[in-house]
Amino acid sequence: MVGKALIINVSKETFRVEKTRDEILGPISWGLYCHLEKYRSYQYPIFDEHNVLCFGAGLLSWSEISGTRRLVFTFRSPLWGGFFLSSMGGAAYVFRYLGVDYAAIEGKAKEPTIILIKSEPSGEIKIRFEHLTDEKLVEVFKKYRGTCGAFALAYYIADNYSDFYGKVPVRVITVGPASVYTRNGALVSYASRDFNFKGKSIEYSARGGPGSVLYRAHKVVAIVYGGNYVRNPKFPKADLSDFKVLNSVFQKLLGSPMNTVLMNATVKYRYDPKTKSGGTFGNNYAYYNGLNPTFNWSYIYWSEEERRKFFKEVINETYVKPFNRLTIAKRLWRTCDEPCVAVCKKMYKGCKVDYEPYCASTANAGILDLDVAIEVVDLVDAMGYDAIEFGNTVSWILEAVHRNLIPPEELGLKSKPYFDHKLYYDLSKVKELSKHNAELVKTIAWKLAFGEGEIYEVIGEGVRRAARKLDDMFEENVKKENILFEDLAVYVPFGPDGSLTPAMYWGPGNIMPLPIIGKYLTYYHGIFLEPEDLAVKALGRAIKELYSEEGGLCRFHRRWGEKILPKLIEEAYGIEVNMDEHNRELLRKIIEYDKKAGYKPVFWESKRVIDYFTLAAKEYGAEKWYEKLTKEGIEAA
Repeated sequence: MVGKALIINVSKETFRVEKTRDEILGPISWGLYCHLEKYRSYQYPIFDEHNVLCFGAGLLSWSEISGTRRLVFTFRSPLWGGFFLSSMGGAAYVFRYLGVDYAAIEGKAKEPTIILIKSEPSGEIKIRFEHLTDEKLVEVFKKYRGTCGAFALAYYIADNYSDFYGKVPVRVITVGPASVYTRNGALVSYASRDFNFKGKSIEYSARGGPGSVLYRAHKVVAIVYGGNYVRNPKFPKADLSDFKVLNSVFQKLLGSPMNTVLMNATVKYRYDPKTKSGGTFGNNYAYYNGLNPTFNWSYIYWSEEERRKFFKEVINETYVKPFNRLTIAKRLWRTCDEPCVAVCKKMYKGCKVDYEPYCASTANAGILDLDVAIEVVDLVDAMGYDAIEFGNTVSWILEAVHRNLIPPEELGLKSKPYFDHKLYYDLSKVKELSKHNAELVKTIAWKLAFGEGEIYEVIGEGVRRAARKLDDMFEENVKKENILFEDLAVYVPFGPDGSLTPAMYWGPGNIMPLPIIGKYLTYYHGIFLEPEDLAVKALGRAIKELYSEEGGLCRFHRRWGEKILPKLIEEAYGIEVNMDEHNRELLRKIIEYDKKAGYKPVFWESKRVIDYFTLAAKEYGAEKWYEKLTKEGIEAA
């Protein structure tokens, strides 16, 4: 379907609007076209300017359907090594006012650059390029208006450039120092349509390192866009911005009015009366009942009885119950900025509490007090990390310190972490233990984000690259303790040097050799199947998950989106789309791109990952596989 794409060249400080090809139906096909054909980024180093940062909205962004305004970014991942995708909640709500469907950042600026984009009611686009010195950028990152990192940069932009926008809706996307000094930089944005950020939740496009691409490939530190253009008509066929039309369409397709369908599909994320909780944090802890990772995934070695006991007596008491009491019961719920029935942003002390960032960056690091955890994740977010990747990384580093591979002083730490879970059964000590580990995590977060010293520069390259170098840097300790750094790390290797850590679920599908790892383009739940059966299940989920990514749809709405998205496109545009086949082709192109870039799946390198897989067979009742893996080890795996 022919659309419009805004191409911004930061080298020449110019822009142009181009028509897109008919086969481009969404931001994933737009990104693949750019990376495979237009720029051929696979031919160049990852931080070359040809690694364009592409982004765009889905075909339903002008509708009044909740969850249809995600902004989806595509790029070559500096961590994974291959084509990658990551999305940001609600950010397409304002993006659509630019009057384009997609965008791409090309070229490389000479100094840190802020891109200011504004549309007029006529659809005319104006762009300004503003600059900071490297020294000024670091100064802002370290402290501005009482905050730091990506948050500080957003306030700096609000103070200096708000006049350009006046009163039109605007969205600010920034990077933090993690994008400057590591490969794990995120794109960070207050869920706000103006420059009043106080009390707003914060949204991220984080997995895979899009912020690092924006800064290190293009020297751009922020993208700010706003305007008041409105497409007219919004759709060539059925007007999905009209609630009467929407109710009629949903009634026809699913047998109920739209809000009834949406409310039923988003119970987990809003409030589940069965668990008396809501959101990913409250309900993933309730649903998984002890299967949630702790202490650098070492909980896989505990018995099922011990995991359940620890959850019931510690995690639930000091971590989950306070959340339910202080956030859920008080209904401190927000959205990602678009009107949405899911109200999935559960707030505590002004911060959004989501499952994976908290599980990865705090519980997995032995921080199990909610008040302490809030402070840690707030700093991790401010530094502009992907909190999942950072959490898996810092937990690995903490265990390496705990097990005498790295002396604490080498990292600028005052002591070792507490990494014996049995200490936490004394609930009177949980806050003290959590505070101790939190200080270590915050120290690492800051020093890593600013690249303070050789060891932090190494860790900033990603788990797999770092593990190889750390084996050499601490060779004597590795020999003495008889442990390789990679054997403590949980990551999926890819190509010669790429890797990504998994999402925070103990499921074999999470570590399978698939085109996209670390997101949900797999079957990530706890189940152990025959390899062929798991492959079919994982591929099936990847195809369906791309409904959300290509459609610019929040995956929290997937229960209805995967049923009727093609039909809604047909209603709105009068075109028939075979979404399953279209998404299969997207996966084929991702694999084609990765092969051209020299990246393809390789076997696991970490003992912890092989144990993860082996013990999953035991946990999920695959006794024959567990016996085979125990006896034959790597060969069977």
